[in-house]
Amino acid sequence: MKTERHPSSRRGFTLTEIAVVAAIFVLLAGVVTKALASVRSLTRTGSEIADLEDSGERAVRAIVEDLKRSGFVMLAGASYPYLFDDGNAVDPFAIHAHPPAVKQAVAGDPDFGPNREIVFVLPADADEDGVPDIDGQGDLLWEPTEYSYVVLTGPDGVNVLERREDGASPRVIARNVERIVFDDPASSGFLLPIGTVRVRIDFRAADAERRRFRHSREVLIRLRNG
Repeated sequence: MKTERHPSSRRGFTLTEIAVVAAIFVLLAGVVTKALASVRSLTRTGSEIADLEDSGERAVRAIVEDLKRSGFVMLAGASYPYLFDDGNAVDPFAIHAHPPAVKQAVAGDPDFGPNREIVFVLPADADEDGVPDIDGQGDLLWEPTEYSYVVLTGPDGVNVLERREDGASPRVIARNVERIVFDDPASSGFLLPIGTVRVRIDFRAADAERRRFRHSREVLIRLRNG
């Protein structure tokens, strides 16, 4: 007995079916591509923000380490700490003057406004044993060296926070600093506790696609004689 074979059991895909399958693959490929692009974008965003957060943490740590050893001091007729805006330091602190940094922030932005920078002194430690030197009356002795934190625009157009000694020997503490503001009780309208200094650092950076990222850190520091 001859077995009957149905033609449909041997036929291949029709052009219509192939077109439908191809369209489905194209749609799936588009979805996957968009998903991967989104993941890459989120990864880059997370990396940029993490970098700014790390910069903020390291910068604040360096500043706190310095200022908690400093104090409100009158030395050789000069009063410390000394605060000045946008590099406009005047006598007897003129060696700390510098051109103002280029700003990106505009009025209305939370990081808009002048940089308020600082000059301070540290206790003397002639024998470098980590213990501040004192005089015969038990008072702290202070170094004549003046230290400062200032923001300048580097040759590459990026704003950097520098720590300086007597207006020279710059050491970069952080990059992408849009603004820094130091306040003491007087500059804050006596809203801060006596013996303290507050610092706020605003960071601003952009990636290759010109997306902007921001981060801020603020801390209140009690000085040694506060």
